[in-house]
Amino acid sequence: MNGYDAEKFEADALTGDWRAAVAVLSRSNLRPEVLAALMTEDAHLEVVLSVIGRQDVTPERLAWAATFDNAQILGRVVSNPKTPTPLIREIRDRVAGRGSDIWVLLREYADRVLDRIDRESGLHGGR
Repeated sequence: MNGYDAEKFEADALTGDWRAAVAVLSRSNLRPEVLAALMTEDAHLEVVLSVIGRQDVTPERLAWAATFDNAQILGRVVSNPKTPTPLIREIRDRVAGRGSDIWVLLREYADRVLDRIDRESGLHGGR
């Protein structure tokens, strides 16, 4: 069979095929129970990025993604406008003191995002 077989991709995704999961996550008509089943604590990097890249991403899904110790994922969480400010602060504080450049850059980025939120909300110095 040629083409996209939604049911087959869904079945493959649910058995751990991360490529199938990414394809399934790109659909706008994704069933909530399938999305929930793909959001595991050991999800593949690309699956996590696909979940948080969806238009319908929620603060709860962003919080799930923030549990991963990966700078790329955490950077995407920080940059998402739907991420609650306390979660951005938590990420910033969690990566503080890590010496690698990527973590230093992530903390600096989180600081800039928090500064922008403060400016836009009128709560200067409210962190």
